[in-house]
Amino acid sequence: MQILTDASQLAAALSPLRMRVLSQMHEAESATSLAPRFGLSRQTLNYHLRELEREGFLEVVEERPRRGCIERMLKVTSRAFVVNPALLGALSENPDQARDQFSSAFLLATAARLIKDVAVLGHRAQAVEQRLATFTMDAEVGFKSPAAYRAFTEELASAVATLAAKYDTSTAKSRRFRIVIGSHPAVTKSDTEAAAETATHQRKRKSKSRRNTSRRT
Repeated sequence: MQILTDASQLAAALSPLRMRVLSQMHEAESATSLAPRFGLSRQTLNYHLRELEREGFLEVVEERPRRGCIERMLKVTSRAFVVNPALLGALSENPDQARDQFSSAFLLATAARLIKDVAVLGHRAQAVEQRLATFTMDAEVGFKSPAAYRAFTEELASAVATLAAKYDTSTAKSRRFRIVIGSHPAVTKSDTEAAAETATHQRKRKSKSRRNTSRRT
């Protein structure tokens, strides 16, 4: 996975055409093989491939003679790409400014800081040819009621606090780690189902608004 930390990288990939190109290049492809699929000339598509290569999205895996020219076979450099929120600068959310730990804003701000920090540390570790020490745990839990969910979060927070107190040291040789635990409802509806639900909600809201207006008049 590659984290995009440069504005020029992001600009190069935002084109719908280039995003389509990247989605089809997990196997080695060339401008010659791709052009017919996109309805473009080889020269036009090759320009976009060169730009994506220049920004680090594509790499050459083979060059071979073909009809008097060299065919360049390329593929994507990573299986996935993530945009670093640091690109937004001061516009990026800061979790220290959010007060409600149960709000979605606080969760998103914490996730944004996590990406920014891991991007910086990953780059530094790579520069000295070391592996970044990380740990991830992902689980899905079903709760029978909001009260059960609240009890779970309180018990989890207590357990983490106990473990933190047990293992935390502040010696010169100790290495600090940030522990992040978050939760959110699992995505269970498709985009189509969510859009239909939104449309139904908006119709009901407009109908209610008209009834209230009628009563006032």
